[in-house]
Amino acid sequence: MSERKCWIDHSGIVLDSVDGFDVIQCESCGFKHIIPIPDEDELEHIYKHEYHVKDKPLMLQHQLEDQDWHAATNTARLETIEKLLGRKGSILDVGSGNGFFLKQAVEQGWQAKGVEPADKAVEYCRSIGLDVVHSVFDQECAETIGKFDVVYLWEVLEHLPDPAGLLNLCRQVLNRGGLVVVGVPNDYNKLQKIMVEDMDEKPWWVTPPHHINFFNRNSLELLLRRLDFEPLHHEITFPMELFLLMGKNYRQNPELGRECHAMRKELELNLTRTDNRDVLDKLYNSLSEAGFGRHTVIMAGKKD
Repeated sequence: MSERKCWIDHSGIVLDSVDGFDVIQCESCGFKHIIPIPDEDELEHIYKHEYHVKDKPLMLQHQLEDQDWHAATNTARLETIEKLLGRKGSILDVGSGNGFFLKQAVEQGWQAKGVEPADKAVEYCRSIGLDVVHSVFDQECAETIGKFDVVYLWEVLEHLPDPAGLLNLCRQVLNRGGLVVVGVPNDYNKLQKIMVEDMDEKPWWVTPPHHINFFNRNSLELLLRRLDFEPLHHEITFPMELFLLMGKNYRQNPELGRECHAMRKELELNLTRTDNRDVLDKLYNSLSEAGFGRHTVIMAGKKD
């Protein structure tokens, strides 16, 4: 029987242990996360001063290389958001990073603002004319930033000690009938489990303290429903683990990783350029139903 551990108000079966942290299937939270949970001061220092310099020094360079792909991906996502909302409106990008989604939103006619703690990312965003607040998204920020029709959270919830608290702040800044859009890594998915359980790989996606929480579609939907959001739309991104199963071990080789990513980009761009985005959506929808996909994305409405 697997070991069960408790930490403050969190308890559950231990799934993995890495660098002094245990990943548990938390019975109170309803999703997987590490224990002990790092404190907010430690994390704020990491993301404000180190993440874009020490941990992800090539992030901006790679994003600039991928501009066409980012534009196509973000355009499609914004079109879906507009359909659900019924119009264009105002959007807040929390954890806006280097601003590629924010830039696309502005170009498509949205009123867009970002919130970002990382020094370097804010500097770059402002250099290209984007409206970004240099801050963590906390209660003080939420009280002063205004109201929005959409709050966008891409690769944010997995990094936070209190994802439910952040989603409650999102409710606070959303207009009546507003939407929250959440994209998180789809971890402990079926393809990853095959690699670990049947091919003796280590759980490479467990990277504390940077990734604290681990979601899939079901656990993310449960969290959103518990906080009075109604899931309205779900999508996934390309299941990159397929490359690992095809013998392309990009985890050990960053250059190979870029090659695999380039193939994924070409697939998506070719279907987009030829006006066959619906084919891509159908392909990804079928993969989603099987539990595959590198990211799970849920768009949910605020219940008033």
